[in-house]
Formats: sequence, C-alpha cells, structure tokens
Amino acid sequence: MCAFFVSNIDLTTFLVFTVVFLFVLCVISTPRSDIPGPFALPFFGNLYVLARIGNRRYRETLRLQKQYGDIFRLYIGKQMMVTICGYENIHDAFVKHAAVLSNRPEGLFKSQTKYGNLEPGIILSNGEVWRKNRRFTIQTMRDFGMGKKSLEVVIAEEAKLLCADIAAFNGKPIENIKDLLSVSVSNTVHSVVFGYRCEHDDQEFLAVTKSIETLFTVPSFLYRALPIFVQRLIGTAEGEREKALEDVMNYVQKRIAEHEQTFDKNNLRDLVDRFLSTIPPEEDTKKKFLHMYQVVLEMFAAGTDTTATTLAWMILYILENPDVQEKCYQEIKKVVGLNRCILYSDRNNLPYLEATMLELQRCANIASSFMHYSTEDVLIGGYVIPKNTMVSAFLPSVHLDPERFPEPMKIRPERFLDEKSGKVVNRDMLMPFSIGPRICPGETLAKTEMFTIFGNLVQKFKLCKVSPDDVLSFEGLTGSITYPEPYRLRAEARN
Repeated sequence: MCAFFVSNIDLTTFLVFTVVFLFVLCVISTPRSDIPGPFALPFFGNLYVLARIGNRRYRETLRLQKQYGDIFRLYIGKQMMVTICGYENIHDAFVKHAAVLSNRPEGLFKSQTKYGNLEPGIILSNGEVWRKNRRFTIQTMRDFGMGKKSLEVVIAEEAKLLCADIAAFNGKPIENIKDLLSVSVSNTVHSVVFGYRCEHDDQEFLAVTKSIETLFTVPSFLYRALPIFVQRLIGTAEGEREKALEDVMNYVQKRIAEHEQTFDKNNLRDLVDRFLSTIPPEEDTKKKFLHMYQVVLEMFAAGTDTTATTLAWMILYILENPDVQEKCYQEIKKVVGLNRCILYSDRNNLPYLEATMLELQRCANIASSFMHYSTEDVLIGGYVIPKNTMVSAFLPSVHLDPERFPEPMKIRPERFLDEKSGKVVNRDMLMPFSIGPRICPGETLAKTEMFTIFGNLVQKFKLCKVSPDDVLSFEGLTGSITYPEPYRLRAEARN
C-alpha cells in the first residue's frame, strides 16, 4: 500500500511532507520551558546563536543577559542549557541548592585516547568518586606544601627566575608575556605533582606547556553536545585539541612510569607517589593509569593555564593603569624593600597590592563556572529548571554588576579597602574560583602563585606599553577560558 501511495504522488510533494513531518515531530519532542531565550530551531536548537558567539562568548553572553534577563536558556540540539546571572541567583543555585546542582553532565567530557577512555578525576566526576578524589587531592597538596612556608619559597624562586628571563630582554619589546608566565606557573605545579621543577629551556617541558594551552582554546563540551554531522563539519579545532591531549598524556605517562620505577612507600615525594601508594598492586594497571592520569592532568593542566591567563590579564590592565602600578610599587618599596623577594605571607602588610589583585581578577573574568547538571527540578529566580538540564553560572554578571561595583569597567583597588582601617574587605563579593561545593580545589595554590609573581614583577620592573599609541583590547577571546588578545609590552628595570 505504501508503494502504491508513493507511486501516485509527486516526489516533491512526498519530500515536502517528509520534511514537515520530521519538523513537527522534532518540535513536539523538544522539551518546552518558561525560561526565556532565543528561538530554538528543530534538530539544531540554538546552534545559530553559538555560531554567532564564536570566540566572543563573554561579550555575547552579556548581550543575552541584557536581552532575556538574569536566567535564560539555549538549546544545543534538544539539550537545554541554562545560564544563571546575578549574585543572589548564583548563590541560591550553587550554594543553597547545591545538592541538586553540583553534578556534572555525563559523557560530554570523555576523551578517547590510545590508552582508552579517561576515568573521571575531580572536575568531571560525581558523587562519592568526586568527594574521594577532591579530599585526596586537597590533603596531598597540603602535605606537600600548600599553605606552608616551604611552597612559598618554591614559588618565590620561580618568580625570581621569571624576572631574570624578563630582564634578559633589556627593555626591548616582549611580544608574548603569556608564554613566560605559563612556564613559571607550570613549574610550580610540576613541583607539587611530579616532585621537581624543569629548566626554562627544557624543550620537552616547553612543548607540553604549549599543549596545555591548546587544551583550553577549544570549548570541547559544546563540541560534544553538537549533532554528529555538525561535529564532522567543524572537527578541525577539536582534532587539534585531541592531539594536544595525547601529547600531554604521553608526558604524564612518562613521568608516572619514572615514579613507578623509583617508588618508595616510606618516602612519598609528591602527588603521583601519594596516588601510587593508595592503589592496590592487584588493581588493573590500565584502569589505574587512566584514573590517576585524569587527576594529574587536571592538577597539572588546569592549574597551569588558568593561573597564567589571569596573570596575563592583570598585566594587561596595569599597562593601561600606570598610576595603580606605581602605587603598588611604592607600597612594596616602603614595606618590603627592593632587596628580597615578595612572599605570599607578606600580603597582610601589602593591602593595596592585594586589593589591586582582587580588582584585576574582578575585571579579568577568565571563566564562567564549569557546566553543572540538575538531578531534579529546581526553582531558581522564579523559574523552574527541569531535571537533566545543563546549568552554568555566568560569573562576570556578578563582577561587572554596576550596583555592586559602580563604573565596573574602571580599575579601582579602593573598592576592596576599608576607608578607615585601610585593610582588605569585600573578598566575598568575588567568585573567580566559582562558588559552592565545586569551588576550585587549587584556589590557595593559585592565589599564592598570582600574588607572588605579580608582586615581584611590579617590584622589579616598570611595565609599560611599547608605544604610547598602542591600543590595547580588553574584549578577550574565548575557548574553555577567556584569553586576552595578544599584546606587547616593555619591562623597564626599576634599579
């Protein structure tokens, strides 16, 4: 009967009927929501919006917030993705309703490698696996120096070597300060994870540091949420990311193999040794490596690029605000002097420097929160977010809120200083490391690195534009995090 029906109608009519039928089927099967957002196409959802956003996600998300309000949604195919803006809404969602909104989406972040599918680490895991890995990593970092004088000294030594690398330019233009910062930050994390630092001209180390940067230039979770045929159309960048992932994985595997050969349960040297000490010898070697690799990758990779990128933003902003830089220098000169390195423990005596760093972090806004996943329906800001929805916090909506920070685009460290006592205040108004149970476990290490490196750079150099006519861009380019557009500078020695 079907054959008779098809043979007796025009082929064009049949094709039109088929397309309309599939269109209607997709429309009625796509979840509906009262949450505002742009029109979603059948099959594609809001891919046209994502295509327009490109690597300007920061700017375009602000535009969407202005158009649709503090809670809005996009569809990636049929998958709803809700963005939450504003301090009260974000706090309500990820602190008060953390039990419902602390999970990660399943499957979007898995990477197939020659070693197999990576096991979940800290950032990507859920439930008891997440709690266990987080406790283990934080305790290991504490045991190996986080928050202690010993790690302060290690970071100060890296800052000293970074200053030497910059001094070697002799005031000539530095075209990519981010590369120098990445090497310095990566070495600190390398010491915690692998137990030793690398020379700044170590080609293997430099290559893996560059590969780590590549990992963060592609927002892979969005890529994996796209329909398969769309993935194939735009797969070039993701292929580059997968190559970088394999390069980093090879590096980590090599370091782990070295540790296995020299492992002594009575002399644990670093995070890898601690991990090896917790794994029963009879456990499957392949699974053991994949699980350990993911934790090590997150510590080594995420701990490197996010911190280096934040520092690159800080330097960019003080190039445009030399008066703020000079006030920091004068405070350092008065309190610490010019003959010793600045340590993180000096921060309580350097309130203007610390307030400046808080203000620069506020403006840098390198990331929104990592994607969360609702485990049941939840009411936030007057809207019901359905179960199985991807949810993220748009942190810049807090940091650039004019009601909390008047003239938010201006650099004013005084926002974080008490007028009477001169002490640092209002730290809780910032959330650059996210908020709630999923707050970054490496927050203390990152703060220590940033304060030490930034403080020592300002102590040793006057950082300035190459030419007064140089126009600096503060818009940023977005991958997994938001980078400053390339810029150049000169570093003039202070003495």
